[in-house]
Amino acid sequence: MPADPSERFAMIFRALQRSVADNGYRLKIHGPLLVLIWNYLSRQIARFAKIAAKPPQTPRTRAPSTVERNPTTKPKPALTLPRGFAWLIRLLPNGPAAPIVAGANARLELQHFMEDPIVQALLATHPSLGRILRPLHTMLGLRYPAIIKRPKKHTSSTKPRPKRPRKPKRHPSFMDQYKINPDGSIDFTPEQLHDILGPPPPPVPPWHQPFIPSFNVKKMWRKGP
Repeated sequence: MPADPSERFAMIFRALQRSVADNGYRLKIHGPLLVLIWNYLSRQIARFAKIAAKPPQTPRTRAPSTVERNPTTKPKPALTLPRGFAWLIRLLPNGPAAPIVAGANARLELQHFMEDPIVQALLATHPSLGRILRPLHTMLGLRYPAIIKRPKKHTSSTKPRPKRPRKPKRHPSFMDQYKINPDGSIDFTPEQLHDILGPPPPPVPPWHQPFIPSFNVKKMWRKGP
């Protein structure tokens, strides 16, 4: 593989163009769709070479625009590229005439391409290349590396989101501490009875208890004459 990132990028995706054309013809995929994929990859190759040839760019923050845009509904073109994660891999599945899935080589080569220190240095000085590489990663079923992820939006000029009014907390009532039965009766716990009635009275000593005779008075009562 050449050391120049632009040449290496072009070699990877030209091979992918040939793989798409061969497998698409074999699987009898719609011809205009194959032409659309071919032209898209050709544009991405040319765009990568054009941006990589420019001098290094300094990242700049885009000022918020104050111009109101009128939403206009543009007519949808008759044929567009598919969307979704790994759409090219799912479009051209494996078959008896293809030993591997179409695009698997390009997927592996793109992973090695992104791990190259020369490419990482180029992406650090040319962040706009991420606009080219992100759709290609999605097309081949690859997650974005951190170096080409979209920068976070500048949120200092945006209006803060209004806080939702919180519902007032319900204060427990006095009767919430008791278990009320459907018939209206209350089941008190021993602790609650202790709080309501107080401690039980002390036991009565035996000398304060009433006298209960242990003999039968009727038998001992002496009858008169």
